[in-house]
Amino acid sequence: MPGADYASPRPVSRASSGPGARRLALRGFAAAACSVVLVSACGAQGLGPRLAATADPKPAARARLSQPASQPISSPGATAHQSRSTRPTAPATLTAIRVTEHGAYDQAVFQFANGIPHYSAGYVAAVQQDAKGTPIPLPGRSFLQLAFHPATTANPAGPGTISPYFPALLQISAAGDFEGHLRFGLGLAGRGGYRIYTLTHPGRVVIEFPHVTLPKFPGIWDITSWRQYWHVQTAFENGHQPWLASPAMVVGAWAHTFSSQLTIRQTGPNTFQVTDPTDPVKAKTASVCGTRPVTGKARIWVITSILPVP
Repeated sequence: MPGADYASPRPVSRASSGPGARRLALRGFAAAACSVVLVSACGAQGLGPRLAATADPKPAARARLSQPASQPISSPGATAHQSRSTRPTAPATLTAIRVTEHGAYDQAVFQFANGIPHYSAGYVAAVQQDAKGTPIPLPGRSFLQLAFHPATTANPAGPGTISPYFPALLQISAAGDFEGHLRFGLGLAGRGGYRIYTLTHPGRVVIEFPHVTLPKFPGIWDITSWRQYWHVQTAFENGHQPWLASPAMVVGAWAHTFSSQLTIRQTGPNTFQVTDPTDPVKAKTASVCGTRPVTGKARIWVITSILPVP
């Protein structure tokens, strides 16, 4: 939100169960489903003392400093966007990154000393770490690679990661500072186009993402909103909680919040039968279904319905 520092994401909170869980008629777990604590071990790296990452407290005043370059919002199908300005003779130095949420769009501002470098931006299937070629872990359903040249950063440790989890802009992560090329990966909630332009005094490259309309989040247990999902996805992309990709383990985590004696049998690709065998006469059974809200590497599986079986 405007006025806040987004250098570190907040941990994932415990989610309440959905209405489907409350209809479950199993002995010992007929009450609303309890949550399994999903600790988000995804604290973002700090940006160092010399490279600030903050929300802009006065976006309106900043916008009046100069007129943006005449560059339209790119279409969702666009794959690349480059500046046509002449490159500076010496590397520009990145001194700050600011992120701001506006009413209909999110904005990221990259501020430079020593001029404004040439820049390029484009959608990619995955952002690669410069020189190493390894994928950069990013949350979201769409990814943008942003590069500046010739440019470097004022922070010798690198610009790190900013995780605002705005409606469109979820995360900015450093992707390399190598031989005058400064690169970033941006995790986005969806591919809704973007606008990129420059401002002067001081030199800035501004990129704006209109808010996208996401489908209703399908999860009803533990992970119940897109914002919570982005936090969990960040942890997952960084190697934490890999069991969330296994439907059987997710159902098992839900079932074991009630009893360790419940039996689980998979009846379909995304359907499970959970039974309480403690009553030999009236064994209670539920059908648990789920889905993967985001495909690709982040194949986290969430529960979408919990219904009693007659």
